[in-house]
Amino acid sequence: MMTNEAVSPPMVESDARPSSTRQAVGLVLLLGVSYMFNAMDRQVFPALLGSIRADYGLTLPEAGFVSTVFTVNVAIFAALSGWFMARFGRRYVLLGGLVCYSLFTLLTPLATGFVNLTVLRALTGVGEALQVGAVFACMGAYFGERRGAAMGAMQTFFGLGAFLGPVLGTRLESWAGSWSASFYAYGVAGIAMAIVAAVVIPLEFTDAGVAPSLARNAEMPTASIWTRNLILSAVSFGFVGFSFFSYSALYASYAHTVLGFSVVDAGAALGMYGIGAMLGVFGGWLGDKISNRSIIGGLLLMATAGYVLFDGVPQFRLHLLLSLVFGLTMSGFLFTRFMSVVQRSVDPSQIGYAGAVALAAFYLPGPFAGWLFGKLVETAGWSTASLLVVVAPPLLGVVLMSLYDFSKMRKD
Repeated sequence: MMTNEAVSPPMVESDARPSSTRQAVGLVLLLGVSYMFNAMDRQVFPALLGSIRADYGLTLPEAGFVSTVFTVNVAIFAALSGWFMARFGRRYVLLGGLVCYSLFTLLTPLATGFVNLTVLRALTGVGEALQVGAVFACMGAYFGERRGAAMGAMQTFFGLGAFLGPVLGTRLESWAGSWSASFYAYGVAGIAMAIVAAVVIPLEFTDAGVAPSLARNAEMPTASIWTRNLILSAVSFGFVGFSFFSYSALYASYAHTVLGFSVVDAGAALGMYGIGAMLGVFGGWLGDKISNRSIIGGLLLMATAGYVLFDGVPQFRLHLLLSLVFGLTMSGFLFTRFMSVVQRSVDPSQIGYAGAVALAAFYLPGPFAGWLFGKLVETAGWSTASLLVVVAPPLLGVVLMSLYDFSKMRKD
């Protein structure tokens, strides 16, 4: 079991703010665009998985594993991101993460086999974790009790990237005649974005709300974060991650091989998930306004959308709608809601720890979800496999969150 010392240090809030609203909005937009590349790099791989499988001779379980193996390092480095931020500051962790995953995305087409491909995709997760941790630390500290809407805004940019990644990626493959073109283009664009961000984003913005010296020297919390509420919400969030990564790993392959969609159409259907995620700013705002128990309804809706997506329905437009609903529910509502609920399950001095635990719980099931989905498809077929890895996990989350004591949540 992870101890307090294994995760991130406490987040110390202050009154530091950028000098003007216009400057703050502009810098949030730039931060959001940098976060968009995270999703683009992540989602282009499953969209092009059919061509990648053919080139490397991967089995379906191997393809599912490689598609989501990055989440292992996301889980590990999400837990360590707080240490990196305390040591180097959020700005440098943010920029370093962006360069890291962009570089390994750029190198992906140079892989010579399954092992090389797995290592390169896994290493992208290091950069993604550091960037995600820094982004949500910035939002949580700066916006305080309005963190739900702020995190939702970041999910909007992530959703845009999740849409553009597969849509542009499949079109680049069609234009260039090779899946490699997308990885070269996205890698170069991400590194260029990091250079722009390094020039434009000041230290005063990324580290607003926390004094790095205080973060390094603050007394470590003495009370354990492992309360009943935190465990229930973190494990439930893990089930959401299992379902999501099962969907994202192989949905495009299912749409292409089973439903007969073209590679471009399958990428478009997967990309519609991103459009739903773009509504995260509304989902975060709504989550701050309505009952926290609405998280149970979100879990039920996610399970329902997942069931219909893999039920053999052949209509392309219906899949566009269903993938949008899945994205709206998962990234547009549940992700921000769970991040907020987990943070409010602990003392304010332990927000950084709780956030790291939540991200680790969400990402850790990723490679196992992709591999298991592929293995179950080989042995039991798409329908049964999807019931077990896409539909069942959020339903288990419903059971756990029904046991959550919402009366003990902090209100701030």
